[in-house]
Amino acid sequence: MPYLTSSQTEWLKWLALITMVIDHVGIVFQQIDPIFLVFRGIGRFSYLAFGFIIALNLSRDNVNLSAYLQWMFITALLSEFCFKAFQPNYDRLNVLFQFFAVVGVIWVYQHRYTFHYLLQGMLYAIFLFISYHADYSLCGLLYCVTCYFFFQLKPGRYKSLTMIGCVLMGFFVNHRMLEDLWGTVLWSFIVLSITFTLFYLFYPQGIRRSAIKIRRMKKIVFYAFYPLHLLIIMTIKHFFIG
Repeated sequence: MPYLTSSQTEWLKWLALITMVIDHVGIVFQQIDPIFLVFRGIGRFSYLAFGFIIALNLSRDNVNLSAYLQWMFITALLSEFCFKAFQPNYDRLNVLFQFFAVVGVIWVYQHRYTFHYLLQGMLYAIFLFISYHADYSLCGLLYCVTCYFFFQLKPGRYKSLTMIGCVLMGFFVNHRMLEDLWGTVLWSFIVLSITFTLFYLFYPQGIRRSAIKIRRMKKIVFYAFYPLHLLIIMTIKHFFIG
């Protein structure tokens, strides 16, 4: 039996998309009112959920990794123009490049017996370089890769240890925000948000208890959502902030 049903995966995908929008609204409007930092706290759900979903998809037997890589790279490349307009002073690549690196690392790992070790080393270096310069940096990559091995392992001690690793990496992914807000009330809110997210993803009474029936989202809609929502938020920002 799969870890999540198709409907549960789609439900989690929608939650991740919605919280991503909330997070990005918070990025834009926190300069007007610090209360929008609460939106950033809610948005902690998004990356952890997306990384979880991607790791789950990569662990499936019928996944087409080459197509996955192509879709992710093309969308990341096209989205970069919107991302730079959205955050012109941010010096990292958009998050889709991070997910592209994740897929690339798993792709190399799955071909470890067919690729020469020198080629493996070169490919790993390329994907690690991209990850380092993308949003969430290497912590984001390690979280997704740890989730991948969590899905690969059978129930037992090692799977439990891997789950603990996923939880720890979930906090490391957000270490910069936690450091910036240390000593404030919002720090506690961020910790609660991350804790709830990880509980919802990994605890048996979380997402796996969901009985909502949702049809699968079309691939083009899912990939187009990221750049389009950035354009919409930037348009709203233009009218309210200028």
